[in-house]
Amino acid sequence: MPDMFARLNPALLEPRDGGDALRLLDAAGFEQGVLLSEAYIFTSPFATPGLADPAGLTRAENRFNVDTALASNGRLKAFIGVNPFSATASDELTYWISQPGVSGVKLHLGNSGFDPSSDQNLVMLGDMVAQASAAGLSLIVHVRHPGPYQPSDTERFIRSVLSRIRGTVVQLAHGGGGGGVAEAVEVLSHYADALDRGAPGLERLLVDLSVVLVLDPTTPDNKALLDGLVTLARRIGIGRFVTGSDWPTLCSPAEHDALIVSQLPFTQEEWAVIAANRAAYLDAPA
Repeated sequence: MPDMFARLNPALLEPRDGGDALRLLDAAGFEQGVLLSEAYIFTSPFATPGLADPAGLTRAENRFNVDTALASNGRLKAFIGVNPFSATASDELTYWISQPGVSGVKLHLGNSGFDPSSDQNLVMLGDMVAQASAAGLSLIVHVRHPGPYQPSDTERFIRSVLSRIRGTVVQLAHGGGGGGVAEAVEVLSHYADALDRGAPGLERLLVDLSVVLVLDPTTPDNKALLDGLVTLARRIGIGRFVTGSDWPTLCSPAEHDALIVSQLPFTQEEWAVIAANRAAYLDAPA
């Protein structure tokens, strides 16, 4: 499906290793970074049909990610990738729970074929979230699913899935959407409401700002949307927001930070808070 890659950085398809990641962190002045495994893609409905041994490929990709982090002397933290709707999802997570070097789980619901209107999908996803949380693993979730977005999707996800988290970090990738500030504003309003009512599972909620601007080149001129995102961040709590580039999909960490600092109208004091925010999984032993 080459059309899916048309707007992405061509470097996405080039081989890279931990040394490449560390050089980019050094260039941006960052001490640590998180490696998010894309191993879920081998059991994705978008994967090449008839792929030989998708479970084995999933394990090998996760192993590469974890070993790379272990070799970095703590600078890189590894999140394994699992498709929660695959037949081998629970076995894959169970295996990594007992292995050193795993800080969390990356869930990409769009590439996993998530249907938020499916009760079965919500149960399966909730089971995986609960299993990871019980093991003390953090979660970074690309929540946006492949179909059209409906506000009810966010409410069902909060009530049926995130409510099963117990004491661990859950981080919403891309401002809670799939990229673009307009979607982030719409989605985050529901999380603000949920926090106001004390919804369970959100006690350690984080939101990252990766790709909220990069995929939507029209937004720098749309002051209302940018102001709306900052207003929601203040309501949710500036202390819950972290940066992240999603490299190598689009741009480097240094390029991404320069973009968001130039476009999002936080005060200098608020940017200082965001820059100092640290997800707990960066400090936890893996």
